[in-house]
Amino acid sequence: APALELAGAGAAAMGVAERFATRQGDAFDVLTALGQEGARFDLVICDPPAFAPSKPALEAGLRAYEKVARLAAPLVAEGGSLGLCSCSHAADLNRFREACQRGIGRAGRRSQLLYTGFAGPDHPQHPQLAESGYLKALFYRL
Repeated sequence: APALELAGAGAAAMGVAERFATRQGDAFDVLTALGQEGARFDLVICDPPAFAPSKPALEAGLRAYEKVARLAAPLVAEGGSLGLCSCSHAADLNRFREACQRGIGRAGRRSQLLYTGFAGPDHPQHPQLAESGYLKALFYRL
């Protein structure tokens, strides 16, 4: 709620409050509701919590990332962009990308991977600790 209030204050400060709306709730429920309403956006960015914070949680986490992609892809207008992010230690880039691609495909959308992003200089990766490279983001054109 505090983040949504801050976003609303930012929209008001920019003079676009009348075109700005937020929703608070379970992300899967909100994505589903937006899809049922036929909502479409030029840009959708999904940055969920770590769904696979450990090896035992990996398979369930990958299914959750796939579900996010499947529910978010229909919300992207033709030619729009979808950003999918992960901060899961156990899900490496390849497995995360595969889950996202499956979700986008199961939503009936075609995609082009435009950009793969990683942590900035404030989150350095330790060369001998692969798990320190846990931040990743994929941006697609749908």
